Amino acid sequence: MSTLDSLTEPLVRLFLRIDAASPTDPALRALSDFWVLKRGGKITPSVADMSGTPPDISPFAFLARLTTNGTRHWTVSTAGHAAAATLQLTGGQAPEVADKKIAVRLRRLFDIVAEKVEPYSAMFETDGQTGPRQLIEVFAAPLGNSEKGIHMIFAAVNSRIEARQ
Repeated sequence: MSTLDSLTEPLVRLFLRIDAASPTDPALRALSDFWVLKRGGKITPSVADMSGTPPDISPFAFLARLTTNGTRHWTVSTAGHAAAATLQLTGGQAPEVADKKIAVRLRRLFDIVAEKVEPYSAMFETDGQTGPRQLIEVFAAPLGNSEKGIHMIFAAVNSRIEARQ
């Protein structure tokens, strides 16, 4: 793992926490361990290496692919049912994240993972200032391919509700 740079002001506004792949959620931690296992001695595992995700944690997993048709855009290619619900995926063949604030956060996180070629975890709040807090935690790790650069991200997401203090 590399030493993390301090967060810029825009990242501080987007995330409550962003760090080197240390998810606090048990399912995300298990997916992080699975990525490390599949990585072996390589810089990154491939998409094929990630097949066989254990069934108890696969509902939280999803793959994101970088598309560059005029702009850099990350699209979700496959998602477990829990990930699809948390991300509020809409659409059929090319699902989109319905909440644009979540989409922006994922794009920024995936860009960091692709640039650093390191796994990261992040947490952010999606609720307003009243009522319980809805926290979303994301684990994102790069996947290697034959193309130059990182174009695939193995990710996992989960949410929880917490009382305000």
